[in-house]
Amino acid sequence: MPLDELDRRLLDAIQSEFPVESRPFKSFGDRFSISEDEALDRIRRFQRDGAIREISPVFDLKRLGYSSTLCSAETEPDRVEEVAEAINAYSEVTHNYLRQHAFNIWFTLIARTPEDIRRILDEIGALPGVKRVISLPSRRMFKIDVHFQTGAKKETGHAAKVLPEDTGAVVPLQDWEMRLISSLGEPLPLIERPFAAVAEHAGITETDVLDRLAAWKISGAIRRFGARVAHHKLGYAANGMSVWRVSDSEAEAAGQIMAKQPEVSHCYLREMPPGWDYNLYGMIHGTTEDEVRAVAARISELTGLRDYDVLFSIREFKKSVPRYFKERQAAPL
Repeated sequence: MPLDELDRRLLDAIQSEFPVESRPFKSFGDRFSISEDEALDRIRRFQRDGAIREISPVFDLKRLGYSSTLCSAETEPDRVEEVAEAINAYSEVTHNYLRQHAFNIWFTLIARTPEDIRRILDEIGALPGVKRVISLPSRRMFKIDVHFQTGAKKETGHAAKVLPEDTGAVVPLQDWEMRLISSLGEPLPLIERPFAAVAEHAGITETDVLDRLAAWKISGAIRRFGARVAHHKLGYAANGMSVWRVSDSEAEAAGQIMAKQPEVSHCYLREMPPGWDYNLYGMIHGTTEDEVRAVAARISELTGLRDYDVLFSIREFKKSVPRYFKERQAAPL
């Protein structure tokens, strides 16, 4: 989509620097020497044209007491459509992709308990056309930094941001805080005082919302507050999930090297179940598949890892935001 220089600067800023204050779009206006109305109009256009999906917080789901896993279903090619549709029907499934591999359907599960995850996987494994289902829970997160630059040089994330070992405990939440988190699962309304609308939806005050969001950002319960972009609209036409086999003794060093690559948005060490040969994962974004392969080759040289593959996305079946505490959810904003 066509973007002028101000569009690019604004789009870069709203991905990770969204102001948690009463009139955030005025803050953007002041920053870029434009009016609040112009800032709002530009961001509304980004959403209308599909460059951004929504503006919302990214929570650390473990801090909220949730469980998650990456999964794959080896599915007969002629049953892919119906299996993908059945998987999409689970509200606990947030992402679902068709990738180039015998394990062809890849999806993310986020649920209240590990038992819920096991139950859903058993149900999916019993679907007609599904040969095997594997679950690949995270052992170590090295990077999650989905920031797509809009300039001529296409990079994702930030090169030096490597996450430490996760030692965060579950955050104790009162009922009103759960209602707030549920309300924040809806896209932030693009109006002058969006947090006042969130507060009304959750039955609390705007001050409550702003204070709690600030505290959660400081504690790490919120990883990022910003726009979720449609990367293909910004020129990132190819994305490949690189999968690597690494020994436990090499995993930390290899994960840190991979996480420092600016084209890598996600990097995880995961469990390696029987029948699957890889345990280190890096999501690589680029303008072409050849560009993605070149990044994987660079990572191979830097880490010394030679046993790897790149699974390119063929089709997006589902991409949604986790809806936490949905039992406390009110009508949409």
